[in-house]
Amino acid sequence: MNDYQQSKKARYVASVAYLLVLAFLVTGTLLSEQNKQEAARQPEALSVVK
Repeated sequence: MNDYQQSKKARYVASVAYLLVLAFLVTGTLLSEQNKQEAARQPEALSVVK
């Protein structure tokens, strides 16, 4: 394998790792926001029941 092919493979691996990390962060942020919104609605729902 020549130098160009090795560097191409390294760039490919780095880009896949970057996309996985980015997907993990975006998913975590979305889940966190959903949990915050759900927690903010719970006291309202409980006060309606009382």
